Amino acid sequence: MGIEIIKATFGKAKPKATIHLTGKLGFNMEANNLMGLKAEEEFLFAKDTDDKNTFYLISGKGQEGAGKVAKAGDYYYLNLGDVFDTVGLDYVKEIISFDIKKDTHNGNVMYILGKRKSTIRSKKENKEEEAN
Repeated sequence: MGIEIIKATFGKAKPKATIHLTGKLGFNMEANNLMGLKAEEEFLFAKDTDDKNTFYLISGKGQEGAGKVAKAGDYYYLNLGDVFDTVGLDYVKEIISFDIKKDTHNGNVMYILGKRKSTIRSKKENKEEEAN
């Protein structure tokens, strides 16, 4: 019998984004590294018509409806609350996060947002977020 040990790597976070109670889509450092985010960059938000849990961020510099990247401290975000309302993502009641993968479409870079299982926000979280 042959045995091969596969070493686990711990602490390596995946690129991810989370919708804050304010409607801002905040990116973790790994997402920032993957996407090379910069302030004033712009993205269009799109939904997958076949999969309700898949969304896309497509470069949209100067295009109508594109959200501008902003920075708070070391972290970047997109203020897309109205878009999330339009597609029915209830970020006020739920904590909604996405795993992010890089891909291309028609020769252009895009980012696939795969929705993770959401959880109900606690009343404490709502109060803390509203205070900020």
